[in-house]
Amino acid sequence: MVKTMRALTFYAPKDLKVVEVPIPVINEDELLVRVSYAGVCGTDNRIYQGTKIIEGPRIIGHEFSGVIEKVGTNVQSFSVGDHVTVYPMISCGDCYTCKTGRKNICVNRKTIGYEIDGGFAQYIKIPKIAINMGNVFKVSSNLDQKVVAITEPIAAALNGIKRANIQQGDCVVIIGAGPIGLFHVQLAKLKEPGILVVIEPDHAKREIALKLGATHTINPFDENPEIRLKELTDGEGADVVIIDVGIPKIIEESIEYVKKGGTYVIFAGAPHGSKISLDPNLIHYKEINLTGSSAATPELHQEVLDLVESGQVDVTLLISEVVGLDEWERALEMKNSFQKIKVIIDPWA
Repeated sequence: MVKTMRALTFYAPKDLKVVEVPIPVINEDELLVRVSYAGVCGTDNRIYQGTKIIEGPRIIGHEFSGVIEKVGTNVQSFSVGDHVTVYPMISCGDCYTCKTGRKNICVNRKTIGYEIDGGFAQYIKIPKIAINMGNVFKVSSNLDQKVVAITEPIAAALNGIKRANIQQGDCVVIIGAGPIGLFHVQLAKLKEPGILVVIEPDHAKREIALKLGATHTINPFDENPEIRLKELTDGEGADVVIIDVGIPKIIEESIEYVKKGGTYVIFAGAPHGSKISLDPNLIHYKEINLTGSSAATPELHQEVLDLVESGQVDVTLLISEVVGLDEWERALEMKNSFQKIKVIIDPWA
């Protein structure tokens, strides 16, 4: 008899179902992982809404932790019982971006949860290429598996911090205090900025930002952020602005917060087809470094695991709720309506 498992499967936009499917069968070059927890990401909601296009049927979920259940006979570096997590975006290693060290924007990348069945299931098969490209990480059994499950988005946030090139004493502004914004707060704090400002309308999230290291918060509904930032910086503006909300209007407005020679990082993805209008002279005369940040690399994921294990990054405060697979709709709605911080699925609940 074929053994089965429960999995949250995408068929088409607005068509997700928890179904019984066969437990994956691995070959000699693969791993089978029993999923412990899987983080719910904004991209999962975009897949459901149809603004992130993937082909179905597909088990989604790209943030997860687990324990190795079976090991292919050719796999020498892992053993049954190892606690692991996986960086889900698998680069090809051969394209021009990979060859210049930018694996995070590989032109041939394939991602677990998009093109390969993901972690919203009780078991997941890890393909040979993920093992060979260094995407699979052993983690300490002492680490909370819920925390391990959300280290992938922290790695993406770390890429944004590196793109921002924060210097000691800088004024850093983070717009949006969702999970990524709050990851950015902790990671930016490690760079020892002089001023660390979070702009966020939700009171509870502003309070968490202060607990995690923000020096100031601004409610944009109560005061003008640009005026307040000028007050905090003697009229200069911010050295670094990182935008963690994909709203074109806010991008247009907040680039004004950057001082001469400063850096503006667009981290959040906007809805497909979005457009912004910017005065090119603003960038030209102020010499603003306008850049983006997308995904991460296995190396950054390992760096985050080291930061978490050493206690330099602690995200337990950001885990809002753990739900079962059958509560997927409520989990995605919380993400869609910006409720809670980070919701995690326990596929065995």
